Amino acid sequence: MNGWTGTPRGLFADRSTLGRLGIALAVAVATVVVIDFGGTPFSLRVGQVVQRDIRGKKSFTVPNPTQTAKRRDQAADAVPPIYRNDSRPIEELQLAVDQLVAAIAEKESIDQLPAAIVSEWSLMPEQFAALRSSLDSPEKHAEVGKAIAAAFLSLRMHGILDVDAGSQRNEFRPGAKVQIELPDGEREVLDTNDVIRLSLLDVNGPLAALFAKIFPTKEFAEQFFHVVRPRLEGLPATLLPDQTATNAARQEARDAVPDEFDTFNPGDLLVEQDRAITDEQHALLKKEHEAWVAARSTADRARRTASLSALVIGLCALAGYYIGRFERPVARSLPRLALLAVLVVCTLAIAKRLHGDLEHGEVIAIALAAMTLAITYSQQFALLITFGLGLLCAWMFGTGVNDFVVLTGGSAAAVLALNRVRSRTKLIAVGAIAGATFFVLSWATGLLAMQPPEMLLWDGIKRAFWGVVAGVFMGGILPFLEKGLGIVTDINLLELSDVSHPLLLELMRKAPGTYNHSVAVATLAEGAAEQIGANALLCRVGSFFHDVGKMLKPHYFVENQGESGNRHESLNPAMSTLIIIGHVKDGADLAHEHHLPQPIVDLIEQHHGTTLVEYFFQEAAREVREDNDVEEHVEESAFRYPGPKPQSKEACVLMIADAVESASRTLSEPTPGRIEGLVHELTLKRLLDGQFDECGITLQEIALIKESLVKSLNAIYHGRVKYPEQRLA
Repeated sequence: MNGWTGTPRGLFADRSTLGRLGIALAVAVATVVVIDFGGTPFSLRVGQVVQRDIRGKKSFTVPNPTQTAKRRDQAADAVPPIYRNDSRPIEELQLAVDQLVAAIAEKESIDQLPAAIVSEWSLMPEQFAALRSSLDSPEKHAEVGKAIAAAFLSLRMHGILDVDAGSQRNEFRPGAKVQIELPDGEREVLDTNDVIRLSLLDVNGPLAALFAKIFPTKEFAEQFFHVVRPRLEGLPATLLPDQTATNAARQEARDAVPDEFDTFNPGDLLVEQDRAITDEQHALLKKEHEAWVAARSTADRARRTASLSALVIGLCALAGYYIGRFERPVARSLPRLALLAVLVVCTLAIAKRLHGDLEHGEVIAIALAAMTLAITYSQQFALLITFGLGLLCAWMFGTGVNDFVVLTGGSAAAVLALNRVRSRTKLIAVGAIAGATFFVLSWATGLLAMQPPEMLLWDGIKRAFWGVVAGVFMGGILPFLEKGLGIVTDINLLELSDVSHPLLLELMRKAPGTYNHSVAVATLAEGAAEQIGANALLCRVGSFFHDVGKMLKPHYFVENQGESGNRHESLNPAMSTLIIIGHVKDGADLAHEHHLPQPIVDLIEQHHGTTLVEYFFQEAAREVREDNDVEEHVEESAFRYPGPKPQSKEACVLMIADAVESASRTLSEPTPGRIEGLVHELTLKRLLDGQFDECGITLQEIALIKESLVKSLNAIYHGRVKYPEQRLA
């Protein structure tokens, strides 16, 4: 096998070194990008009690919404209300006035006027006389007509406004202005006295003054005003409020007013020591932080990125050394390394997003990653990566050591509670344990930092809730992780241990002897694995499937031969060896075909390692010795299993249990002494053959395995009391 031998020096000697270094470099760069994206973090929160005075480091401005709103209200109030003018009543009145003037010009006395005209205008003799005196010639009549047209032109354009115009009455304070829409679309701003009806009817008002200015004589103007005044009183108001246009004009005036800003200078006190940060102060602090970040030079940013890169590379080096020393299966597999890198980077990215969207939402991402690592790899490895993720989050959010302790401690509690996952509900319990730990650590670190109790309570509740949510999410995504990543949990193993599995049913039908042997090996391996702290359930399930390849040629294996005899008698040793060692490859193919998890496939491929098929090797050597005409020797490699050697403690346990179970069946008298000798001999032979060199097992653990196997075999082959024969009646 071209895999890595497990030592750091072996890592650099391996041909895939560049791939590993490339993955490490990629995860370091991606981590720095995720952490550094957005610049230096802002970590202060509303309600947080500061331990020192906080003063500004840079000049900055902040909007003053109160002053801005005041100025905008003033600008809106300065916009006069807008009115639409309906001039038709005034035009009708002008026509009636022209007809009255024409009638007066034609008659010599009031008695000659039609009674309807006199009654309609309530015309008095003295009024008639005053008006008739200015109309006694066509020239004077024409002059008066022009004056009347000029007087009514002003009325038509500006209109008449009632003081009782509903909601608009508040506009008629002294000096108030109004806007009137003219026929050409323009607007004219007038004083309300120029259009309000009360002013127009006043003998000293603007209309009376206009008449006195444009009519030929003062007497004519006065009499004409008194004649027209009653009709003006009866006219409806021609100016109607246009509230939509008024609101639009006032909003436009509001929008034209720029924001008001308050300026803060370096050294200005923003928050006093031992005071909780208010909402207003938090906005000031955030604005000051943004100004400080924007003022940093390129060199400052480069120094931050360089220092952050050095810290991240150091963490990656630590994790890489640990993987090379203690997680050799991960180190040997570039896909698994790449998957780990993606998990770390994605966890940081999701944590950053959740931190921005949910208060303490990063707890979900880190706790989920910790549980995933514990299930996928090991608890020790998960604790190491969780420590690194917590440290990276502290740098990314700028929250300091207290939040690092909370985040790492709560996630570590979840990892330590995940020793075995035999049901989905356990993940919820694990989430609850993590949540409780988050709550306690939040209180402890918060009290140490002298934060207010209400803040500690809410922080603890939120983190505890997110911890429980992480456990629930883990229960939901675990099936997808099992399928997509090939993760084997105890839940998977319990499902596979069901004897109704199609592959086990087929093995039972085609090779019952092998099936019984597998069940016996499972019992032995499970007990031995428990003694050394290995995955006993994985050993038991792997034992069930380790010899499934024999079902394709069952009668070539001694446990299935029975009365059919030994079929190897007609074959040469080399051919028999090919059949025997072929069951490993056949078993792996069947496992892949039935979608068994990779750890089970690994046990099938590794349970014989590269051991020698001794019987047929000796037979081949004997045949060579007996053939005096041929001078050659037997190649031992041709009679060895293809391997690989056991790569895990579980594979080592299965190898020994498989060997001693088969050999124990050949003992004519399986006494405890013989069983112990057999176990010792077979284990020592594989140890000296180098079969345990790559699985990381120790001599002490091998001794424990031997002790467990001896006890289990003695229990199977214990002596029995011989019962007396039944007497016939």
